[in-house]
Amino acid sequence: MGRQGDSAMDVEIVTFDADPDHGGFGARVDSIVRIFAQFASVRVVLTDWFGGPRVPGVVYEQIPVRDSILSKIRRLRTYYKTDFPRRARPNPPDLVVMESLDILGMHQYGPGVPLILDEHNVYWDLLQYEIPMSPFFQSWLGQREIVRRLLIPRLLGRAKLYEIKALERARRVFVTSDPDRRRILAEVPDLEGRLFVLPNCIDLARFPSPGDGGGSESVVFIGNYGYTPNREAAKFIARELAPHIPDATFVLVGANPPSHVLGARNVVAAGHLKELHTVLRQAALCVAPLQKGSGTRLKILTYLAAGKAVVATRKACEGLEVEDGVHLLIRDNPSEFRLAVQDILRDSHLRTALGRRGRALVETVYDWRVHVHRVEDLARGVLRERVPSGPTDGPPFRGA
Repeated sequence: MGRQGDSAMDVEIVTFDADPDHGGFGARVDSIVRIFAQFASVRVVLTDWFGGPRVPGVVYEQIPVRDSILSKIRRLRTYYKTDFPRRARPNPPDLVVMESLDILGMHQYGPGVPLILDEHNVYWDLLQYEIPMSPFFQSWLGQREIVRRLLIPRLLGRAKLYEIKALERARRVFVTSDPDRRRILAEVPDLEGRLFVLPNCIDLARFPSPGDGGGSESVVFIGNYGYTPNREAAKFIARELAPHIPDATFVLVGANPPSHVLGARNVVAAGHLKELHTVLRQAALCVAPLQKGSGTRLKILTYLAAGKAVVATRKACEGLEVEDGVHLLIRDNPSEFRLAVQDILRDSHLRTALGRRGRALVETVYDWRVHVHRVEDLARGVLRERVPSGPTDGPPFRGA
């Protein structure tokens, strides 16, 4: 563990999800856990338990965090949760990696324990779509025009301020792509030197034997349908693809797909699967018709790692080192997207070539093992510059 001569390191990774099989968030966290476990003793603190695979040698601990009615009211001030119960951990870690702005208050060790914030998205951009679709703004009161006009801009502004303050307080910030890095620096130029591009990664060992789907007519989309861009992608599949390609079966993998997309004869909801390998091996190709969001899309890396041919929008490929016609097909126009799907279904040579080149890209750039030494150097650098500690049980991180 670690390089010879380096001291031991105790790292706490705080997250609400670390499941690599059901959504990009958990898959990224799982890769980060695996990276740190190569050179540190790692404890993963989860606010929500999960039954998926664990990283050997890593301790997983659950500390439930609940939203009371008062907490939900307070969210109307900053969008993010700011009230947290006191934690009891007598031995603070050397370093905390925080995976969500919404649980920053779980860092209660004071300034002596440095924080690395993992910025999965530039959230102030993403929330322009997420906040209007949140439960409050879908309620009878929240749908009133005057309420939306008064509250949404205010909440967006406060959420952005909270996020910027969180970025400023973190010792280092992981971002998923150079476009996200540039976006943040345009707003907070003082963060130059503290932003570190750590791309979304895949554990390639979990996809040992790619298959091209043989004579399958199955087209797979994987997503967390609580995320607005994934819901809209499912709607695109049901309206723009399925009716025009009747011989194909479109498989939506993930919990709670929007009910209005399931009326099509050839759209199937596979639900929340314990493991993805079977459905991916049987797929002829995979799709990612995303129109919104930031960060980089782990679903595409999952598809490529499985050796699948992929059709995706340019937005879905943002931040990834992929080339149209080499690793996958990039199409933004609905009719061109549809034609690309049909081409791959008909052409086994194209399907195999794209799958082979896509997997090779993951092997060289997006397997988590590629990034271990860079992250170790960064973590040890953070510890060397650590400020003298005050009491390690300081107040929770409250942001704005």
